[in-house]
Amino acid sequence: MTRDDWLELTVLERKKYNYLTEVQDVTRQLAESLDRNDQVSTRMLIAMRQDPIRQLAEVDNSEKLRLGTFSEADQDRVKALCQGEPPREDGERIFSEQAGKTRRLLEQVVELDRRTSLRMAGEKSYYNK
Repeated sequence: MTRDDWLELTVLERKKYNYLTEVQDVTRQLAESLDRNDQVSTRMLIAMRQDPIRQLAEVDNSEKLRLGTFSEADQDRVKALCQGEPPREDGERIFSEQAGKTRRLLEQVVELDRRTSLRMAGEKSYYNK
């Protein structure tokens, strides 16, 4: 893969990170509105979360499409870096750092979302399936 390929993937990872940050922020606000028992804010925040989640899905899809243009070996390398394998070259290092930040943020967002969902939906929560 070229340095430009790594840069393009890094940009996509950064976009994912930015949308995840938005989702995290709105989810925190949602949890706070639940604490206050503010149903109007809760409904509004649920609706507000949809846009960054949709945009995140679009970026993720773009990244998957771009990965599909690479060789199988390059795809495997990208997946390995996303899972925390150490980089071998400079282009990989930049991508690996961003992918790691994105992965850690995603884990935090999923945990926050799980707790919020369980509070809101109880047994009907997605996380109880």
